[in-house]
Amino acid sequence: MKKGYIFISFILVILAGAFIAFHIYRNIIPMSPYDTGNSAGNLHNYGLVFEMDDKVYFANPYDSNCLYSMDPDGTHSKRLTNMGVKYISGANGILYFYMDSSNTSGKVTGLGSATNQYGVYRYNTKTGDLKCLAREMCGEVQLCGEYLYYQVKTDGGYLEKIKVNKTDKKVVYDEMASPVCYDNGIIFYSGVTKDHSIHMLYTQNGDYTRDFLTGYYFFPVVKNGYIYFMNGESNYSLWRASLLTGIPELVTSDRIDFYTIDDRYIYYAYSSETNPALKRCNLDGSDPVVLYNGIVNSLNTTSRELYFKVYGNDEMMYHMPLDGSRPAEMFLPQ
Repeated sequence: MKKGYIFISFILVILAGAFIAFHIYRNIIPMSPYDTGNSAGNLHNYGLVFEMDDKVYFANPYDSNCLYSMDPDGTHSKRLTNMGVKYISGANGILYFYMDSSNTSGKVTGLGSATNQYGVYRYNTKTGDLKCLAREMCGEVQLCGEYLYYQVKTDGGYLEKIKVNKTDKKVVYDEMASPVCYDNGIIFYSGVTKDHSIHMLYTQNGDYTRDFLTGYYFFPVVKNGYIYFMNGESNYSLWRASLLTGIPELVTSDRIDFYTIDDRYIYYAYSSETNPALKRCNLDGSDPVVLYNGIVNSLNTTSRELYFKVYGNDEMMYHMPLDGSRPAEMFLPQ
């Protein structure tokens, strides 16, 4: 009998150790100083669509903007949260986003559908674990290395950060600066209250800042050695400047409301009283073409598709191939 008790105790110790090891493994959050999340262009457009590990994650406009996953071709869609999300980002199988209960699906009750829930959240795509990292009323969120940088809207607005493992939370800057244009350890942002020039925030060196480009500029996006921006001093046309020289040059004289960029093209909402349109041009502004006639917003890209909404109808989304080989049509995940 004594040997039997010893054997059972031994087995229980092994099982307890395995359970503890599994729990630790399940809760390890991968971190790297080189991680970055969604593209700056997508996040300037509310970060409604994000592609990672052969899956597309999106805020479903037909279900209170709840977080969904699907295959890149739009099939096998699956709901992941019961509340609306935006500024979707991620790396290493982990999603990060802002979620709040102002949009809550009426189809499900229980945990997650309760009211007065809001903040920056983390979602493990492998285990389904959902965790609130910062209970704040937030704006834009971006993954910058081992940290999430996010705008806090209260107390006049400021920029804050927290490690993805929910440690080392601190205020970074006393303005509600946008963190979404992150490149190689540097956040490029436009001033908010003191000026509207483009500045650089060095995230790997104590979050110190320095000036980069003086002017009245908005929505910076770094791509292929250039920083693109809307020029408020030039009728909100699109310009770019070399990261090496800082010399500005005109990309398109069209007045722009929104834009996003992939590796080949710029997609933008052309602002016109008579002929508003969704347009596309090369990265240097050449070969502009009209993709869709109308007032559009919320421009987001994946490796295959361009997604957008039409003004006045936030409960519907359209999509089309990046090269425009098929006309825009309603986005209906399957």
